[in-house]
Amino acid sequence: FSLGRSPTPSPDACACSVRCMASALFLLSCSMVSTVSTADTQEERRCNHLRPIGHVAIVGGTHGNERMGLIMVDELQRKPPTCSYRLSALVANEEAVVARGTGAGRRYMDTDLNRCFLLKDLERPDVPEASEERRAREINELLGPKSSLTPKTDLIIDLHSTTSNTGVLLCLHPHDKFALQLAAHLISLDPSIRIALWNCEDDVALLPSISRSGITVEVGACAHSIIVFELLEKVAEISLFRRAYTLDYPRSNGQSTVQSAFIHPKLQGVRELQERLKTSSPVFARLDGSEELLGSVVPDMGEDEELYPMFINEAAYVEKNVALVLASRRVETVTYWARHLPVA
Repeated sequence: FSLGRSPTPSPDACACSVRCMASALFLLSCSMVSTVSTADTQEERRCNHLRPIGHVAIVGGTHGNERMGLIMVDELQRKPPTCSYRLSALVANEEAVVARGTGAGRRYMDTDLNRCFLLKDLERPDVPEASEERRAREINELLGPKSSLTPKTDLIIDLHSTTSNTGVLLCLHPHDKFALQLAAHLISLDPSIRIALWNCEDDVALLPSISRSGITVEVGACAHSIIVFELLEKVAEISLFRRAYTLDYPRSNGQSTVQSAFIHPKLQGVRELQERLKTSSPVFARLDGSEELLGSVVPDMGEDEELYPMFINEAAYVEKNVALVLASRRVETVTYWARHLPVA
């Protein structure tokens, strides 16, 4: 510190000070806007899960040497499914996809594209040097913008492959309510799916975060630059049921309108086509407390025969003299393309 009188500043020094002050105020204002947008706008978008889905984007090639997602994107572009919403299929980092690396494509050209989507980076006034940073701004303009409460895309599903043995792993923000609901639905279709949560931060640098809701899908184990076909198809064992017997209610004195027995309480309300009946299973109950077992109702039923009930006590079938239907079961292995799984 100097307690003496300061020299009178020159006009050039004053102009420089004004420019520095203006620059500082601009950076401060950007910082303040980003903080508000990040903490408030991002959280409000994630929690706005009841708004109808109008646009879904499926993205592959965020990392150029992860080829599994590219197969799905190409399939969707060539054979777009009929949806109740607009569906886009996008290659995120095409420059890295076509580049020569250790195999087909490179992970990135200059920097990791999937770390370029922080709001403060997308809104910087300068023109970035890294090709991925420029591409991030293009994608943000195409599918976002991230700063908006109503971005152009309601859901982004970003497809990746990994050398780790993850199986199918869904990664999402812990506050993204729609993504959590969608993940729960997919797990109901395939219980082997797992969920991992992103860090609980106001803003994340990942591509799906520019949408109202977003999920990163990791599929592995799969070496970089190659396709593992087993990960593109699903194998499932399904149960097929066929009508084997149709049972009527026991009748009194041959009168078709009077029932002498009724569906047994142990059979009424069971989960149909799930619980196997045996010859000793009670089927009908009488007012005098007696029971009719399946073995007596279907006398030619074998001990090893698998029969499953359905349409038990169906009101609409009473006029058709149907108390219940017994179905046989067989198991069949079905292989199908993973693209036929619903994505939203």
